[in-house]
Amino acid sequence: MSDHSGHHDVNYKKIYFTLLFLLVVSIIGPEFGVLWVTLVTAFGIAVVKAYLVIENFMHLRWEKRLMKWMLTSSLVVMALMFFGIAPDVMKHEGRNWVNEAAIAATERGIAGYDDGVEEELVEVVEVEPGVFNVQGQYNLACATCHGQAGDGAGPAGVALDPSPANFTDPAFWADRDRERIYTVIRDGAASVGGSPLMVAWNAAYDDEQIEALTDYVMGFQPE
Repeated sequence: MSDHSGHHDVNYKKIYFTLLFLLVVSIIGPEFGVLWVTLVTAFGIAVVKAYLVIENFMHLRWEKRLMKWMLTSSLVVMALMFFGIAPDVMKHEGRNWVNEAAIAATERGIAGYDDGVEEELVEVVEVEPGVFNVQGQYNLACATCHGQAGDGAGPAGVALDPSPANFTDPAFWADRDRERIYTVIRDGAASVGGSPLMVAWNAAYDDEQIEALTDYVMGFQPE
């Protein structure tokens, strides 16, 4: 058992209120809509808060050096595993591999949620290898929430709060331009102060493909 006799002078109230303050900052930060501010306040402060909790409330400061090395080693292994696996599992195919199980699951999901559009969706998804079918990818990645017609009436969208954006509504375009749409698709809506339910797609699509998806979404804009 570790000797914690030297930690009685720690001001736990001060640390507690510091954590509350950092929590407020991490919530307010993304509201500015600036990517680097969002990253620093959301993820950077999360690391600081975790460190304060581990060091003081979990008494890491008074543990033996071996325990600190074990914790550090675990975090390094976890990071290596995530960054080594994530690029593969977030995509359905790569240069020398194809995730057939993920593709099959996607096709089953398409066939199951709306029998009325089954043939149309399968047709636009099944294109020759190497060709980016923007309509098919929109149906796969976006239509479940935003709807095939871009009206925000996708089958999964009804359960979301806030509701998915309606690209056919003139009011939606009152304060949005192509650059903002591109940023939201690439970095997620939270990067511009929007809903975190709209995730970033930069791990699944490259810049050129995101440009194509942006143009497709812009096509829903009413004349």
